[in-house]
Amino acid sequence: MLKKTLITSALCLGLPLVAPMAAQAQSGEIFIPGAGDALPEIKAKPTNPLARCMFDASAANCADIGRDDSGVQFESAVAPQYETLVLDLNDHKVAISTEPPAKPPVYDAPPAPVHKDPKKAPDYTAKPSHDPNYAAGHTPPPAHDPYAGGKIALPSVAISIEFDYNSDHIRADQLGKLTQLVAALQDPALSGTPYAVIGHTDSAGSEGYNCDLSLRRAASVTRALESSYVQLPLYPVGFGEYVLKNEYNPKAPENRRVTFLRLPDHPGTVLQTANAVCHY
Repeated sequence: MLKKTLITSALCLGLPLVAPMAAQAQSGEIFIPGAGDALPEIKAKPTNPLARCMFDASAANCADIGRDDSGVQFESAVAPQYETLVLDLNDHKVAISTEPPAKPPVYDAPPAPVHKDPKKAPDYTAKPSHDPNYAAGHTPPPAHDPYAGGKIALPSVAISIEFDYNSDHIRADQLGKLTQLVAALQDPALSGTPYAVIGHTDSAGSEGYNCDLSLRRAASVTRALESSYVQLPLYPVGFGEYVLKNEYNPKAPENRRVTFLRLPDHPGTVLQTANAVCHY
């Protein structure tokens, strides 16, 4: 009787019949995150074509940059070439490969353990923890740490920035390429991404001289980028003539290049290997 009286009163007053019918209505579930729920981070993707190539180096991302609609390469444009660098983190050697990495690089891996004597550091990737020769007192790094030892393959972008003979001064006709590099490296999606700026030479001259020349050229490119307000972590490295692109013709001009290698967020182990190529 009371229920009928309430319904009649509601109708007279023009009120909606919500409360009595709520149990019979169909409803959808709405989830409102609490203060402790972490929202997924959505990372922006590079909009600059060259930045996209340098951020996620692959043959597909690095194709046709600097070409017009007819496929003609502009003379002053950057024409990046995708290549893979294979780093031996134990022997501190680097080789070039024409094959892409078998697995996508993991750039946000935790840092590998630091050892006082890198030559005596255990090869965690090759020795199981029950090996009697396993270094005592060391805890193996997590299994997902790809930079603890062994060989890793990292994609890189080779850009031909030309210098005068026996000089580390960037030629004036290369400034257009640097302008394009600055625009790419200032893409907001690359913010905080570290890169190794690697200088290469051909085989003309002594090995020691070429190591010094390649480092000075890498440093020149790094200074030019930083003076143009590129605020990314840039590390100049010289490979001299040790990582030739054209091994059949060591004096070929394509061996004289600058390579941009995207580094892991914790680049210490990779940089140590890169700097050991020329025994710095």
